Amino acid sequence: MNRRDFLTTTGLVTATTVMSACGSSNSAIAETTQTKPTGAVSLYYEFKVAGPELASLLSNVKAQATALDAKAGFLSLSLKQMLGDSTMVNNFLPDLKGILKSAYIDAAMKGRRPFVYTLFIRFDSYDNLVASGAKEWFVKTIEPQLFAYDPSTTPPTKTKLALDYYQGIYKTIAGGDANGVYTTQADIINFLKNQKDIANTQYQTIPTDGTTSGASISVENHVSIDASNTQTVNSKATALLTVAQETYQPSSNPSDGTAGMLSNSNYQKALSTEILQNAYISQSDNSRDYLFHGVWKSVADHENSHMDERFMKAANPVGAYVVAGPWEPFYQTMIVHNNPA
Repeated sequence: MNRRDFLTTTGLVTATTVMSACGSSNSAIAETTQTKPTGAVSLYYEFKVAGPELASLLSNVKAQATALDAKAGFLSLSLKQMLGDSTMVNNFLPDLKGILKSAYIDAAMKGRRPFVYTLFIRFDSYDNLVASGAKEWFVKTIEPQLFAYDPSTTPPTKTKLALDYYQGIYKTIAGGDANGVYTTQADIINFLKNQKDIANTQYQTIPTDGTTSGASISVENHVSIDASNTQTVNSKATALLTVAQETYQPSSNPSDGTAGMLSNSNYQKALSTEILQNAYISQSDNSRDYLFHGVWKSVADHENSHMDERFMKAANPVGAYVVAGPWEPFYQTMIVHNNPA
């Protein structure tokens, strides 16, 4: 299924409005018909969860993170809860900056939408990922939790209607943090073993000025391109990542920028940035999905970075190849588990 369609149908809460699971929302067919990826990979999920399942979800993911430490090639895991949406990625006018910063989570906490999560499970190779049983764990443990609840009962009761989810296998093309930009496999593996997220298992309300609220803010820019342009986009996206990782405002600040507020144009350097390419091509339209994944200190830092002329100049050559997107939700990291051994 189209990933944007997945995320824009997150209003499926009650038994009367929910859609059943979509069989094309996972990578199983592509994995049997296309060449397996080389190098480090990320097993990536986007899924919707009803409120009564949240505590169990966190417990199950924490247990799996610990269990994966014993698996060959395991690098890291992170679970992120969707908060809202970036407006600046769409080049809206500055007076709309940050207006949707917590739109999704606010609605979910009022019972109007399900909660939405993304899960990254990182391995040094596709073969080690498969051998770990991580996909089977998701089907056995998490998929049974992905059902709508009937809110008309007290307490709400689980229905038989499944919430759809997305599964993909992604390759990290480039990564960056305060120490540099990484493109070799050795450097990328080290990067993936040392995620920079600041986690908090409880949602922290984002202040009106968009400043730091007890946890880092992630963005995942969802775009698709024509697969024939993969190598060109990888090159241009790596150049964009370099600019995004190295710029800050004001540039005269010796401490990598000043903490941003939605009322100004300041921003600090990103904690980390990453270009993830889907390892497989869509068989329906020859497109390829990407995630431009960044971890920032605050919503304001991210939004202000998109208004920087240096960033916009570097982003334009990538944007010219986008056939779907961009769409860039905000997330709070609930669990981060690195395995640096």
